[in-house]
Amino acid sequence: MAVKWIVADIDGCISPDESVPWNLESFGRFAHLVREASAGRGSLPPLTLCTGRPQPYCEVLMKILDIRVPVIAENGAVLYSLHDNVARYGPGVTEEKLLGLRAVREFIETKVFPEFPDAVYQFGKEAQLSIFSERTEIFESIKQRVEEYVAQQGGPDLLINASPCYLNISLNGVDKGSTLRMLLDELGATHDEVAGVGDSVGDLPLRNAVGFFACPANADLEVKAAADYVSPYENIDGMLDILTRSELQH
Repeated sequence: MAVKWIVADIDGCISPDESVPWNLESFGRFAHLVREASAGRGSLPPLTLCTGRPQPYCEVLMKILDIRVPVIAENGAVLYSLHDNVARYGPGVTEEKLLGLRAVREFIETKVFPEFPDAVYQFGKEAQLSIFSERTEIFESIKQRVEEYVAQQGGPDLLINASPCYLNISLNGVDKGSTLRMLLDELGATHDEVAGVGDSVGDLPLRNAVGFFACPANADLEVKAAADYVSPYENIDGMLDILTRSELQH
């Protein structure tokens, strides 16, 4: 069955995980391909984003890339559409869970961050918490402190995992896969009509939501093991290589 949509992560796929300038030449080639696909030109189907990044970050990329359907942000907790400037929560996000997550944030700010002064929040998120530190070895200790607090409080039910640069604290049951399935229902697309691209364990829920899954050379070992295709190239060059695959052509 022909692929009608491509869904791609940002960090580690379109851009490096590290806070460094992007490869402008490669990104320019990528942007041209995506804009052509959005306009119905070229050999690729349209592309949208499925990322842990917050909505404002996605909004900028949507304008650059001319993405005309909703994107998935905050690891599945938020969907955002550019044409009407509307953000909404993904399936499984409830007011009760949000209140619990806000209590976790207050605990981290008042009890955990004083112990780890070089750890900071990624600002702009509504239904997920992401903590950054150059000393990623502290993530395991922070995870344990949060898990102990949640156990004492009786919730909320969280999923905590680390990407190359962030410790991501998500509501359990809210992930990229479940929200992508909801989005595909809205777009009238089936599992086999979608290709996914990711690099970290947070992208593994995409594996079961798409018919074809690929990753760049810098992907986690678990992701490579689950992929239909592993590019020999890293980051944006890996993405460009993946877009040449025959499975993605009209």
